[in-house]
Order: sequence, then structure tokens, then C-alpha cells
Amino acid sequence: MSTTEKALQIARDDGLTELISRGIHRSVRPIDPLYQLVKPAFNSYSVSGATAFFDMGTRSLRQHDFVDDLRSEEVLIAKVLDDVKPDDVFYDIGANAGIYTCLVGDELESGQVVAFEPHPEVFDLLTRNVAENDVSVKLQNVALSDQQGEVEMVSRGYTGHQMADDTDDATLRVETTRGDALVEDDEVPRPDICKIDIEGAEYLALSGLEQTLRSSDCRVVYCEIHTEKIAAIGGSPERVEALLKDLDFELDVLGERRDNYFVRATRSS
Repeated sequence: MSTTEKALQIARDDGLTELISRGIHRSVRPIDPLYQLVKPAFNSYSVSGATAFFDMGTRSLRQHDFVDDLRSEEVLIAKVLDDVKPDDVFYDIGANAGIYTCLVGDELESGQVVAFEPHPEVFDLLTRNVAENDVSVKLQNVALSDQQGEVEMVSRGYTGHQMADDTDDATLRVETTRGDALVEDDEVPRPDICKIDIEGAEYLALSGLEQTLRSSDCRVVYCEIHTEKIAAIGGSPERVEALLKDLDFELDVLGERRDNYFVRATRSS
């Protein structure tokens, strides 16, 4: 296949944006070794007045990483920060490198972030970022689900790990737990705000946190719903929305990203 034919196929299958992105990555590849020598150990990023420092060890000019996630979700991060109060308990479910954890932590005074991240390597990165920012965070190296146990995961770099389905070749096993069990055992405080981004496992996590959300004063739940992944892992977009409504939340769709969409679920005080 010629270069032109391959480019046309990428544009047809994945879109023009992906074609442009691949072209940019290819063009910067020769200078990435120099960038690795001069890049800082940590870099600061600010959103709506909140500032946090993030480990640059995995940052490359040639591939997508959590820095790109920060920029692509800046509007959503700003909405979350606008909802946070200084004394809130904020659940970051699917914390990854800690974008929300560290920026929200910068806004808290007497409050606390509870960050859930099951992937061991990403959890190490999250831990470094939390330490660098000196924020009040309770770290949980587990995946929230609807049952206690273990689950297989497939890993695609620092931003693409998810629970494995029948079509995936699992790369690791991680511990799962119910959020309700952690609250009942006083291992974590009850949340005031939750952010959920767990690549298709959102219905399972909400099911395992249902009693806490039903009985607590949680005001807001931000959830990214992965319309294709969720069917293979467990649940459906309709079941996520139905569960949130059953918990007396009102839903607003904030926007879309590829095949996914964001909802902001709010409960009147």
C-alpha cells in the first residue's frame, strides 16, 4: 500500500483529525530524544485558578498521554472545580495520573480527595503527583465495581486501561471492591462530589456505590459514559442513567467525545 493510499484509509476509517495527529507525531519523532533531555521533571498546569504539578517522566512528543487529556477536558475540569466546596470529599473514580485529584485538591481546605486507580504503574505515577502537590488525598489502589474480588484488565499505555472483555487479551489482574463496603468499614468518608471515568465500567462502579449515594448528601456526580465499551463490560448507557435518576439525581448531558458522552447528575439540597 502506498503512503497516499494508507493516508486515505486512515482518514476514511479514523477521521481527518487522526490523520493529522499521526502526521504531527511522525514529524516530531526525530527531535523527541532532545526533548527527553531538556524537559522538566514536573510541569505546572492551571485550570480556573487551580494549579497543580505533574510528573513529566512519561511525557513524549510522539504519543498521546495524560497531558493531552488535561487539555481535552479543560472545560469539564473547570465545571468540576466550580462545583467543589473547600470542605468537600471528592471521589476521583478512575483517577489515572491525578489530573482531577491534584487540581481539586488545590481548591480544598478542610476537604479531602479519595482517588481510585487500579493499574499499578499508573498508581505509582498518581502517587508521585499527589506527593509533589502536597494535597490531602486518600489513595486507593483498587477498581470500584459491584463485587469484591479480582478482575482482568487490558492495558494500552497510561491512558487506555480498562476491564477486559471476551475479545481482549488481559495484561494484568487487579483488585475490585464495592464502594459501599469501603464506606461501611470506615475506610473512606462519604462523598460530596464524584467524578467517574473508568472506560466502560461505570455502571458496575455505581451499582457498588448505590447505597452510599442513596443515603448520603452527595450533590453531584460527573460520569463519562462509554457507549460501546460498557456493553461488553457490564450495563448500558440507559441503565447508568436510570440508576442515577433512581437515586434522585437530575441529568444534564455536557458533551460528547468520540462515542462517549458526559453527564452531570445533580441533586437538590
